[in-house]
Amino acid sequence: MWAKPEEVPRLIALRRAALEALAGQAAFRASIGVELELHCPLRAARGVGDLDNFITGVCDGLMAAGPRSRMDPRWDAADVGDIHPSKTVAMEDDSAVVSITARNIADAPTPWYRVSLEGE
Repeated sequence: MWAKPEEVPRLIALRRAALEALAGQAAFRASIGVELELHCPLRAARGVGDLDNFITGVCDGLMAAGPRSRMDPRWDAADVGDIHPSKTVAMEDDSAVVSITARNIADAPTPWYRVSLEGE
């Protein structure tokens, strides 16, 4: 996902928002709870993708990428150095996730989502 041109802007936005929301707090390491709300137009509720794929992308996107992951060249830009995939942003390892709540809500003119994390 780190090398897919269509995913890079989404990952940058996710990682930037998470880093800002944590405001210097360390990444979660244990007993992590994830809550995901996907908001989309009624006509697109079934066409925006599988909810489980969104969960996977969010969890993987908030961790550091694996050392052998391919990267899009945009990750080399100076303005993304603080959220580079080599760095952990919000969770050390998604194997520490103990609960996930996810909802696909058809209530928005354009798609958007909200992620909440809790844990230690």
